[in-house]
Amino acid sequence: MILKKLTLLLVVLILTVTSITLIINKNKTEKFKNENWAYEYLKINKLHNQKKLTGKGVKVALIDSGVSFKQEINIKKGINVLDPKKSYQDNHGHGTHLAGILTNKHIGVAPNIDLYVIKALDNNLNGDINNVIEAVNYSIEEKVDIILMSFGTLKYSEKLESVINRALRNNIIVISSVGNYGLQEKSEILYPAKFEGVIAVGALNMNGDIWKGTTVGKGLNVLLPGQYIKSYSKDGSFLYSSGTSMAAAYMAGLAALFFEEYSSYNKYTISKKIWKKIKNLDKINGYSVMNTDKFF
Repeated sequence: MILKKLTLLLVVLILTVTSITLIINKNKTEKFKNENWAYEYLKINKLHNQKKLTGKGVKVALIDSGVSFKQEINIKKGINVLDPKKSYQDNHGHGTHLAGILTNKHIGVAPNIDLYVIKALDNNLNGDINNVIEAVNYSIEEKVDIILMSFGTLKYSEKLESVINRALRNNIIVISSVGNYGLQEKSEILYPAKFEGVIAVGALNMNGDIWKGTTVGKGLNVLLPGQYIKSYSKDGSFLYSSGTSMAAAYMAGLAALFFEEYSSYNKYTISKKIWKKIKNLDKINGYSVMNTDKFF
């Protein structure tokens, strides 16, 4: 009788512990979904777990303000074109936030890419066109697959267009944010996003509509999440930020997964496939909206 009671008690304890574990896991999952809505919207977990895509073997160049050494990411190579004698340490935070979206092992779209960090923007996110050109040339020399440039200028530069075209001729996917001037009456898409052949990325809000801050107009190719995006600050803590820069980082991560999935094809064919997929996505106001079920 005592043994039977002990057995029943043990069963009850096991069931109780199991129930508590399930509740905790469910709460953790719900917390993650609430804090990382873009990750859920793009179904990154499905791409990782079902399709087994992590960006392995894909080379991505991040031209920005650098990356903090406190980030939990693997950096293949990094340089500082502002001052070659100094490190690519991020003293602003913009590049670090994008790197987290792109490849952080916890919340990144493509955690196993080969990341090339190129510091071309200063502590105030200012940059010289010549430094950007040098950064693009470096990316070409390193034979990267994707270049991410989440910054821009209203001023046209023939030299910048020339080096971007050189990258495109090398079948490198070039991705850039369109700008955050949506609240202005008259705004234009920034360069280099405005250049022909560059994937120009705008932002969606948490409702899946066009984020009010995103610049729109001729040349905008695709919309991805860009409002209230969780990533990392330069000191390693979590930081929420909004902008087309974040949307462009998601696009770069998805492009890396796409490269991995079609790794048996040459870069020219992969590039054409990416553009075709983007053009065939559903539209809002004539602009393609990223849907990973249709993109992959």
